[in-house]
Amino acid sequence: MSQLNSAEESTSRPQAEHSRIGLWSTLFIAGLFSAVSVLSSAVPGVNEPHYLAKARAFVGPAWCSRDFFLTSANAHYCFFWLVGQMTQWLSFEQIAVAGRIFSALLLAIGWTLLARAVHLQATFSVLSAAMFASLSLLGSFSGEWLLGGFESKVPAWGLCLIAVSLWISGRGSVRSMLLAGIICGLGCSLHPVVGGWVAACVCLASVFFLVADLIWKRSPSSDENQRSSLSGLIAFSTQTILFALPGLIPALTLVMDKSLPQKDRELASFYQVFWRLKHHLDPTEIPGSQWLYLLLVGSGLLAGVAGLKRCNRETSRPDGLRWMLVFFAMSALIALAGVIIGWHTVRAQELDGWEWRASLLKFYPFRCFDALLPITTALVFGRLVQAFAQHLEPRNSMASRSFAGGSFAGGSLSTPRVRQIALYGMLLLPLWLSWRSREAAPAGYTIDQFTDWRQACDWLRENTPKDALILTPRESSAFKWFAERAEYVCYKDCPQDAAGILTWNKRLWLLHDWTLQSSSDAIYDQRDLMILRARTDCDYILTRILGPFETDPLWEGRYWKIYAVPSKK
Repeated sequence: MSQLNSAEESTSRPQAEHSRIGLWSTLFIAGLFSAVSVLSSAVPGVNEPHYLAKARAFVGPAWCSRDFFLTSANAHYCFFWLVGQMTQWLSFEQIAVAGRIFSALLLAIGWTLLARAVHLQATFSVLSAAMFASLSLLGSFSGEWLLGGFESKVPAWGLCLIAVSLWISGRGSVRSMLLAGIICGLGCSLHPVVGGWVAACVCLASVFFLVADLIWKRSPSSDENQRSSLSGLIAFSTQTILFALPGLIPALTLVMDKSLPQKDRELASFYQVFWRLKHHLDPTEIPGSQWLYLLLVGSGLLAGVAGLKRCNRETSRPDGLRWMLVFFAMSALIALAGVIIGWHTVRAQELDGWEWRASLLKFYPFRCFDALLPITTALVFGRLVQAFAQHLEPRNSMASRSFAGGSFAGGSLSTPRVRQIALYGMLLLPLWLSWRSREAAPAGYTIDQFTDWRQACDWLRENTPKDALILTPRESSAFKWFAERAEYVCYKDCPQDAAGILTWNKRLWLLHDWTLQSSSDAIYDQRDLMILRARTDCDYILTRILGPFETDPLWEGRYWKIYAVPSKK
């Protein structure tokens, strides 16, 4: 009995130690991701006002009720409902910081499990996480990011990484695929596009392995494995759809809405794909620097895979990294299809079949690939560094035994020292890149202009009715966050339903025409303001470049001015 107890203790101790190391590495990665998020992007981040203001209006429709964007259809129903509850108790700043930390923890859990699935030890898991953060800060292909703010896609990606790790670890087993489907479905509920593309890549990769096993029949048990894998794929698909329904139904309702004529719906898709979001969705509008990023990181990934093939220890048996690479390859095929669909050498409106092209491109075919490129590259290089370290260990051990007690006895520490130096260096790199890339003011503003903007927003919040409607400039940044007042139209806040997109476009052109008309006589007089009131019902104008006005401003800063629009007679 005593021997049995001692055997159980000897078995449980390594497991407990392994769990403890895994927990600490997860917390370490979560701290790293949180630090990168906070250092690289000041609160509010680029999309945080967009998402958090929408969430607040979702649960409290009276807030900024005259803002047409906030009353437009909701594509991220579950996220708005969950975060909207928090806006009743916490400030926007508190929610953004808490959301970033929570999202970083989810990403860290997903990263740790994924690293374990591809056989990375804890040290190299942390190392690869730091490399991923560094690659993300250096650029992207289509503007995708995971560290730098709080919005629905970030926790969705955390859940999806967990799901992918379960899919790899289970290798098609029904139980693992069932759990992976549940978690992927939850991610899809938070962000249908992210979760949907990840689920599609998992299914495509699973089919690939099924077909490969069917063709080559690697073992006598292949038939049984195929049945298990097929059952697992069905379990994954059904659970993903089931648990995605809370967020998927509202999104599909928005996409399949046919209340407008077909031409209007096609026009809305055109505005969305080839104008407002062309930097994400139109491959011909992606800057050359981002194509260069793809070339360099993609080449690094291929070089890493080639390096692993030369390591006998790494290729002696199939492992999870092969599954990860096939999963990534599926996302690359989807992105390639997006490039083929969207590529054009003429103006978008002259492109043959722009209607169906826009209807497909609006589902972000590059998003999954763009996020997985640095993720997969970091995991591959983590494995490569780990293989190199393991290759050195036998030599170091022999040297230590041969020269024990001599001056070379310290040679046994060479591998730990290399690990420490590499680890500390890789940890400092993303922190340095984060601080270096941090912008003191949003794009389009100098520091002084943004400080003055904040003061103008504060004045409006404190001196205007809560239901006031404000005409803001095109470069408006986080206005509803700071001023807590409705905007007539905001270029950044483009709705995602066809009717909302058309209204957004119409309002932008209305202001463009009014500005041209009002400035034709070199002064904005009472008649111009009355026309603005009749067309928009705006109560105030916040401007930096419009003018001169016939009336004096209600408030004037160094750059910005606020004017009252006379009420209707």
